[in-house]
Amino acid sequence: MDFPKASLATPDSLPHFENPQSIFDLLNFQLHEFLGISGSLVTRICENEYGITREEWQFAAMLAELGGMSPSDLAARTTVDRSQASKTLRGLMVKGLVDRQPVPGDGRKARVLLTEAGMQLYRQIFPRVVQVHNEVMQDLSTEEREALARAMHVLRARALAVAQRHKPEGAAGRRLGGSRARWKSTPLAD
Repeated sequence: MDFPKASLATPDSLPHFENPQSIFDLLNFQLHEFLGISGSLVTRICENEYGITREEWQFAAMLAELGGMSPSDLAARTTVDRSQASKTLRGLMVKGLVDRQPVPGDGRKARVLLTEAGMQLYRQIFPRVVQVHNEVMQDLSTEEREALARAMHVLRARALAVAQRHKPEGAAGRRLGGSRARWKSTPLAD
């Protein structure tokens, strides 16, 4: 199949969200690319200046904003899978930034919350992240920022609904090879 050359985007061209012709016209691709660029700035601040990962920063910021919660609630709120959440929380606990407290009456459940050191770290990093945010948003007017905020709110709600509707029946079991095993056993259509 031949694809029109005009559908390939250049860095300065607007994506065609209304009628996507290439990967460059897809919202998910555009958002992923944007996060890769602006997120790397935050990652460098976290890793180089404070010795924490971007995921650790995200968890610390969520806990600072929302207070203590279960590890699974924290993972769900940050869209991090449970195994990565456990690894991230272990790193924060080793660094003394998060404390894990058992839930009274249920030995299987726990709450995680920021320690005082974790809250101090949050107070140091947050202004730096706000600076990056403000620099990225500087070319948008107040009205454009408000329109973007409304659009992101609507898109997030729709994405959650679409994800729920298209939830796969079963996951590709990672212990059995995950997507690699599925790839090998499923021939491509001609």
